[in-house]
Amino acid sequence: MSGTRYEEGDVVATPDGRGVVAAVLTEDFEFPQGGGKGEDDLTSVDASEDSPAYVVGLEAPTVGSAVYRASAMQASALEADDAPESTDTEALTDVVDEDVNGLDDLPEGWDRDSVLEYWSSIGGSWEACAEDLTDEFEAERAREHCSAMKDEVLRTQRWRNRF
Repeated sequence: MSGTRYEEGDVVATPDGRGVVAAVLTEDFEFPQGGGKGEDDLTSVDASEDSPAYVVGLEAPTVGSAVYRASAMQASALEADDAPESTDTEALTDVVDEDVNGLDDLPEGWDRDSVLEYWSSIGGSWEACAEDLTDEFEAERAREHCSAMKDEVLRTQRWRNRF
């Protein structure tokens, strides 16, 4: 096992491209697969304190999200060109990119890159986002914006109430 640990909001390079860690999970969970939206389109992922699973929102060209172990990632910057060609371990799941466009609910001018940059800057958590945007918007609107951003980071809404 790699001794490297990542946190929500860290920018990482994966075999599928660069992205932002959107969740660090230490208990078994189910992650969406493919473009379907049914409960049957989930895959089980093993995770523990000793072997966490990292949900990473990927930037272009591979838009979507997937789950990785630390050994499949390396620290990066969104502007870097350092995605590893291969690693000892690949993604634990397929990349999910459902027909979700969280940008529709965000202010004009926001794009996927600006969402990933913002998500990284606030530490990659929905709670931190809601707290940060409450200063600019009323609390309910801030939560709506943050949900739309996390939808866009993960390219699925099935994260809600799961992780």
